Formats: sequence, C-alpha cells, structure tokens
Amino acid sequence: MEQFHFLVGEFKKNSPFIPAAASAQLFAWFEQVGERVDRYGSKTGKVVKFSQKNYEKTLFAPDADSISLYSPRVVPPDDIDEWANCDVLALYSNSSSLMLAINASKLSLAQLFQCAEGISGLLDHCDYVYGYSETLGYGTGYAGGYRIIDEAHPFVPASSDPGNNWGAIKRNGLQYEHIRDVYPINIFSQSRLDALPPDRQQALRKAMQAYGSSNTQDGRTHWILSGEEQATARSDLQAHAMLGSLIDR
Repeated sequence: MEQFHFLVGEFKKNSPFIPAAASAQLFAWFEQVGERVDRYGSKTGKVVKFSQKNYEKTLFAPDADSISLYSPRVVPPDDIDEWANCDVLALYSNSSSLMLAINASKLSLAQLFQCAEGISGLLDHCDYVYGYSETLGYGTGYAGGYRIIDEAHPFVPASSDPGNNWGAIKRNGLQYEHIRDVYPINIFSQSRLDALPPDRQQALRKAMQAYGSSNTQDGRTHWILSGEEQATARSDLQAHAMLGSLIDR
C-alpha cells in the first residue's frame, strides 16, 4: 500500500477555534505543497465537491468546530471511500488536533513539516507536534487515537494498538504525564515539557541530548531522529513508562 507522510499537532488546552484564520492557513498549506482544494467535509460529514459559497456556509455555521479539506480524486468515485480518495488532506478539529497528510511520492516528511512551519500561525495552537509515515487509512485513524483497519493493518483479536492506546490515555486525561511515542519529528512547547512528571521530563531531556539533534526555536523544542536513533531512544524512554502509545489501557 502507498505510504503517506503525516504531521499531527495536538492543541493546547482551551485553544480557540477561529474558522476564518484556520481555513486560510490550511488553504495556504495546500498552495505551499502545490495542490488545490477540490473537496471538503460538509456539515453532515459527507465529502462533497468544493463550492466557495457552500463551504463558507459550513465553515461559519454556529456549531462549526472542524475543517476537512481534500485534493482531487485519485481514482473514480465509488472505487474507494471519498475521504481517502486523494493525495493530500488536512483535518482541523477544535476538540482534538491538526492533521496534515500527503502522499510520500510528492514530498518528504521533512518537507511536509517545513511547508507547515512556513504558514504563519498554523502551528501556534499546538503544544505537541509529531511526524510519521503510514498508510493513509491507518495513519489517519492513528492521528485521532483510534484504529482504521486496512490491508497493511488487518484486525487482530485482542491485540493492543498504539492508536487506541493513546486515545484511551487522552480520554483518561493522562496525556500530560506522557509523550505519545518517539517519532522522526518531535516538537514540544515549554509548557508541554513542564507538564511531564519530573523524572520523565529529565529522562526525555537526556534522550534528546543523546540521540538525534535537538534545538529550541521560538519557544519550542525540536527533536529530529533517524530510524536507528528513533528505535534506541524509544527503548530508553519505554523503560520510564512514558510512551503512551505503548501503554495498553
């Protein structure tokens, strides 16, 4: 199955949803990666053809709390679920997070992050940002904290799943006691780091010094790792029970 690159940003507590600003940022990101918005998620949740007039009705409805945008279809309709029939998508949910995804054949994960970082304000509400590569179905569900079954991730009875595990951590209000996992791209606000229990915060800082490269930019700590470094850092931090995706709840 085709691989996609994902960038997920988890929002700070009580982040405001400003529809016009969020929409403009997502459209700017589409332009930055060289794609156009062809469809969007309607008020009923159905993916429909983009119309500026109808889109604005959905965007500015009193109960609006999310935005979903999609690039043109890749295959004819009905051959695949509409939300997955694209090379690029962006989801912005006021209640959870920002998710950007692009077919890996179009951009590298590092380029995806650079494009997002280049859009003024797009990541401002996030206190935790991470990037990974996955199939489109599973990777999209993973961003939201649940499992979407696809050919590469079939259903396995009684199997613990990293997406489900983090979803449970968040539902129990324990996300600030953990980081989700160790990814090729990891970005933490200072408040997100400070929220960790002292021993875990110390363990994370030691790992950031020992593996990959880390630096602080605009009040955020960026931690970038290669595959081998990522696996070793994960092993070290798992010993501190701080990787929420690996805790079966």
